Amino acid sequence: MLIYKYNISDTAETELNEWFDEMSDERRLETKQLISKEKRAAKIAADHLCRKAIAEFCGVTPESIEFTKNKFGKPFAKNLPVHFSISHSNNTVICAVADKEIGIDIEKTRPINPKAAQKFATETELEYIASNQNGFFEIWTLKEAYFKCIGTGLGTDIKSVFFNINPSGIFCSESGFECSFIDIDEDYICSVCQKTT
Repeated sequence: MLIYKYNISDTAETELNEWFDEMSDERRLETKQLISKEKRAAKIAADHLCRKAIAEFCGVTPESIEFTKNKFGKPFAKNLPVHFSISHSNNTVICAVADKEIGIDIEKTRPINPKAAQKFATETELEYIASNQNGFFEIWTLKEAYFKCIGTGLGTDIKSVFFNINPSGIFCSESGFECSFIDIDEDYICSVCQKTT
């Protein structure tokens, strides 16, 4: 597994325009439909970082990479032996590449109503969130990473999987997955989930 990180605020407009031209027709259309300038920049930078990561992992050129999606919208690199996942929050884009299914999620920490956790956390997870400063974002990013890893996204029952975080590590209720936190920046929580079998 390799992790790639990029700060969008370091990007000049000319670079974004060049990277936009590298995107597939479908991705360019999706990007144009975004109203927010920041979201457009994030999508362009994410595509560029993803191509760079896959190219280095597989030994191919970035422009040769073609993307396809499964029925849930999870992207794959066509005809390449690689799995990848991408996420962005605020100015940070992150990409994970591996030879097995993988999911990654990043969130910038911020004040949030703790009651919001009731929508996605089990009772045990709610206890953890209540007693840990960044517990909300730890549980949320772990769930996002898991559902990205299995390729369904959050359209399924988010409480169907749960996590136990303790000094020994992170334990997922579903067997065959290894989950961990990635140290990116003190203002961010980043979780990665990888299939082990």
